[in-house]
Amino acid sequence: MKKKAISGLLCAALVTMLVGCGGGAPAANNSAPAETETANSGDTDTSPAPAEEKEAETASEASSASGALTIWEHNTSFEGSLESVVEGFKAKYPDIDVEYEFKEQDQYYNLLNIAIQSGDAPDVFWTNGTATNNMSELVKAGAVLGLSDFLDTKDIPENCMQIGTIDGTVYSVPWSCIDTRACYYNKDIFKENGWETPKTYDEFVKLLQTQKDAGYIPISLDPNSCWDLLFAYEPVLSAYDSEYTEGLADYSVKATDKPARDAMNEMLDWADKGYFGDNYLGVADEAAMVLTFTSGEAAMCLAGSWEANTFMDNNPNLNLGAFQIPDKNGKTGMVGTNANGFSVYSNSPNMDAAKLFIQYCATIEAQQAWVDGQGAVSGNPNVKSGSDIAGEIANADTTYTSWQSVLSNHVKEGENASTLFENDITKVFSKEMTTDEFFDEIEAVMQ
Repeated sequence: MKKKAISGLLCAALVTMLVGCGGGAPAANNSAPAETETANSGDTDTSPAPAEEKEAETASEASSASGALTIWEHNTSFEGSLESVVEGFKAKYPDIDVEYEFKEQDQYYNLLNIAIQSGDAPDVFWTNGTATNNMSELVKAGAVLGLSDFLDTKDIPENCMQIGTIDGTVYSVPWSCIDTRACYYNKDIFKENGWETPKTYDEFVKLLQTQKDAGYIPISLDPNSCWDLLFAYEPVLSAYDSEYTEGLADYSVKATDKPARDAMNEMLDWADKGYFGDNYLGVADEAAMVLTFTSGEAAMCLAGSWEANTFMDNNPNLNLGAFQIPDKNGKTGMVGTNANGFSVYSNSPNMDAAKLFIQYCATIEAQQAWVDGQGAVSGNPNVKSGSDIAGEIANADTTYTSWQSVLSNHVKEGENASTLFENDITKVFSKEMTTDEFFDEIEAVMQ
């Protein structure tokens, strides 16, 4: 577990985006006042203009706000972004102490639920919104605060807001970026061996054997994390059968149909051929997966868009590239979901500070800081993509719905297909469970 605290003494830049707390001063009238004739025409009105009054009120509010705040995030790969956002918040509210912690991704919700049940939950915590059932369960339990009454979301597009909204109420602030997946590759290794990025799916599969014959692990993979497996599986699925993947958007195909099973069996066949390394089941975790790729042992890595900065932090000299795996006809697609952010604990003892932080997260300044920290693909016309590699990731002919999101959006009432996926996909790759057993149990709880 990683734990950090940011001191107000570390922050020097002032936040230019001014956001008042819920129930704060009324909006100022920004229209110029009409000139009126006074009894003493020689008097000069030196009172502040309405806009100046509003600015002074907001500055006073920021300087007087105090308290403490604890934030939980689910993955250390978001450290740079969270640091930037917290620093911006601290510049605006220097007397609010902020501490943030990173939890193990696969244990995150277990730890969060234990903390909530014990009454010791963090004031602000990450959820993945409507991408899974987790946030809705927390809403049902009364553990998450509704944000709609005090949150200004005018700078966040409607399509982004959907991931943080349940039955018309906002329960989390999304980030203005698309959490997508890509095939990362070492450009130097490709250049040294005369390899080109593949133009068709068959070329991609042929490249895997070519790389293995050259002494490289073709794809660095973490088989012990359901999420790392998902972020590898979804781009493979979209290339293996793009027509099927397109059908996920309107549920004209099911999450457990034959193409979904066949694509996973394809990956298991790659495992048997050594395309993930001869001892890939011994890859302990995500950190080991990253190291295998960034050290040059592996030529490629299938991973989430947020990992780009992690790769570069691990090896600043890495000549990193990214592409989307093409289908049989050369069509490329980007699988992705809008990125979700933070919710507020409904029983937070630091509610005023928590609300101020969540309001700051909705500003353009905070949104841009998050995207820049991730080097991410922007999903907001008011926010720029965070890096050159984001442009390579987004260089695709179309976008696809995430296979995993279908598990949340089309599950039977009272069932939880996402939990089945989280618990059992690693068992498929360790051969404790067959592909059909995995998909059959999911099929049984889907609409």
